Amino acid sequence: MMFNKISLITALLFFLLGTNVFAHSHLEDSSPKDGAVLTESLKEITLTFETNLEPTSTFTLADANHASIPLPVEIKGDELVGVLPEDLANGSYSIHWKIIGTDGHPLEGDLSFTVQLPETNSSASQVSSADSATKKEAQTSTEEAKLTDTASPSKSTDGKEQAASVPTTASPSEPSFKDYVIPFSVAFIIIVGLGSYWLIFRRKHA
Repeated sequence: MMFNKISLITALLFFLLGTNVFAHSHLEDSSPKDGAVLTESLKEITLTFETNLEPTSTFTLADANHASIPLPVEIKGDELVGVLPEDLANGSYSIHWKIIGTDGHPLEGDLSFTVQLPETNSSASQVSSADSATKKEAQTSTEEAKLTDTASPSKSTDGKEQAASVPTTASPSEPSFKDYVIPFSVAFIIIVGLGSYWLIFRRKHA
């Protein structure tokens, strides 16, 4: 008889306490799942609970440095849905959720995931474009250096600079004293000769 009473009381306590415990809205599913390693871009985060959620329910997203990443969170029945404004960079992330279920009990929890995207073709093409631009700049610099070396004075084998031969027009030189001596001497000889011939001719006819 006593055993039956104890069993009845135990069953009533289990029912009352169990109803209160199992009425709480625990996390049922998530996308991404806790501990997942993502190799594709993540567009949205979805947390699914066991019962419908109250309007104050939400979650936050943070990176490995605990810096918060803002994103709009919407309640859809028993789900919290957050749409990411842009793709997440490679690294570790954590989600902290706080909800209030239909039973009015607040609950909160955490889950984490890692983004590990492979290198995309677009990234490879950007790197290739950057390399091409660098090579073009180097080629341009080399050509400019060659032009500069061509325009500068050349050097001889002993290290001395040789001035580029530039044709110059000889300027007319002024007449010197030597230029007048010969003409005057010739004229003087001619005059003396003519004078002598005239004196001799005159003596003969005197």
